[in-house]
Amino acid sequence: MKTRILFLFCFMSMFIVRSQELARRPFLGIQMLKVDEDTKRIMGLSSLKGVLIKAVIPASTAELAGFKTGDVLLRINDKEINSPDEGVKAVASYSGGDKFTYEIIRDKKLIKGKSVFLAAAKEQHKGMEMQYTSVKTVNGIQRLIVSKPLNKQRSPVVVFIGGIGCYSLDTPMDTLRSETQLLNKLTRDGYVCVRAEKPGVGDNLKCTPCAEVSFNDEVSGYVSAIQSVKKYNYIDSNEVYIIGHSMGGAMAPVIAQKTNIKGIIAYGTLGSNFIEYLAKTRRTIAQAYNMGPDETDEYIKDYCECAAWYFADKMTTEQATQKKKDCKEYLGVFDLRSRKYNDELYALNLPGAWKNFSGKTLLMWGESDYVAAKEDHEIIKDAINFYHKGNAEFVSVKASHGMNHSENFQEALKKEGSYNPEVGTRISEWLKKTG
Repeated sequence: MKTRILFLFCFMSMFIVRSQELARRPFLGIQMLKVDEDTKRIMGLSSLKGVLIKAVIPASTAELAGFKTGDVLLRINDKEINSPDEGVKAVASYSGGDKFTYEIIRDKKLIKGKSVFLAAAKEQHKGMEMQYTSVKTVNGIQRLIVSKPLNKQRSPVVVFIGGIGCYSLDTPMDTLRSETQLLNKLTRDGYVCVRAEKPGVGDNLKCTPCAEVSFNDEVSGYVSAIQSVKKYNYIDSNEVYIIGHSMGGAMAPVIAQKTNIKGIIAYGTLGSNFIEYLAKTRRTIAQAYNMGPDETDEYIKDYCECAAWYFADKMTTEQATQKKKDCKEYLGVFDLRSRKYNDELYALNLPGAWKNFSGKTLLMWGESDYVAAKEDHEIIKDAINFYHKGNAEFVSVKASHGMNHSENFQEALKKEGSYNPEVGTRISEWLKKTG
């Protein structure tokens, strides 16, 4: 019976996926560990190849295929898998409904088999309707995840844009994450909420890879998304708001120059030139790590020297590291995005971008956010109000960069708590006042 249910689910997934413009990504459903010498010895393996399956998630592709905890996965189709990262990449190029072959070792025996990738689940929440749509952009076809109020009226829309990292906002197995809870709160308060996925992540894996996309092309993708959303028949196209989290807050005024936006909420963002921003937040990072005043001063100086070589002098991380060895650690995070992305970010004049936005703006900073500077939010507020008096306000909440409960920088660094609902409450109150 269990096999028949899984087969039926698989068949339905194949039909649904192929009828959509953008296919759902596959859900393998295993926890993987790298095979080390101890695993090799205990399991009697001939080499360190493969990954150890630590757990199999119920109703997943892995369960359908017959994988078991303790198996060693060697290969999916023609791709060897020798690390969890390689396992993720091996699956990423497929869609739900695609067939695949596999090789595993179980009880020292090689087992070969065939199966079909099940599509990832979709979120379902009480009190709202979920839709998975897409939009064609300069980066490819990008996923939009929409949560709709149950009323039949045209509603204002809030578009959520995430930070600098190449991460997905599509996590149906983790509905407690802060972004999801924030947007669910706003949906229940009467707003259509749209999560704009980054190119190259989640269902967008056949787009231009996120790590290769430029800053301006990522912005262009969000502009196309908003222009597409405005055509939905359940949207009030005159009531469009952006929530920009972290780097999304820097992108928001640039996006607003290219499409009509009524309001922007920027949480945990930057408001000064990038080198100045780095200097301020290295100080708060030093506080989070309990550095002494002398160590803090040296850390800021070293970091900013590396950043100046990288951004102003256009050196690579390797070239900067030849001048100062700590540059490899300091600059490594920037190499997660393209050189063009970083150059365009460095060239961005943020006060100039905000100058041209005549809508209302809420600047929100978490008091335990050591990644963003309180001063930057005040700089944005002052810049907006200099050009458009009374259009911007600043508020702070007891939360981390991730919008979670944390008492201070040190606690946020050690372990953030759960989502702080005050973030959503304050944003909802501002939206009602502004609308």
